[in-house]
Amino acid sequence: MSVKRSVLTVAVALALAVGGTAVTAPPASAATTVTTQHTQGQFDNNPGNGAESWVWVWTNAPLGGGIEWQYYDGATDSLYTSNGTAQSLSPSKDIWRARAWHYISTEVGAVKKFGLWS
Repeated sequence: MSVKRSVLTVAVALALAVGGTAVTAPPASAATTVTTQHTQGQFDNNPGNGAESWVWVWTNAPLGGGIEWQYYDGATDSLYTSNGTAQSLSPSKDIWRARAWHYISTEVGAVKKFGLWS
């Protein structure tokens, strides 16, 4: 086999190998993360499970914490979890923004301490 034919054979094999890997699924979207001192939450409008969106929250705040989100239509919702646990759910609408929160103890009782909107 000549050198020219060997180079051509390698080039064709390489083109087929690269061409075969070019047809791939699009990557999953990255979730947006929101935090406070004791709580972490995430939301994703392309979760890959067939749902419109997905939210998750975890906290180590002694009195618990959560994630609050706002939809594009202005409606809001939230998800609470207790100390050391996590919760998730799949809302039926896309989420515009979210913020994490946790309860703090005050002289008048427990109040929510909010993080910034994403």
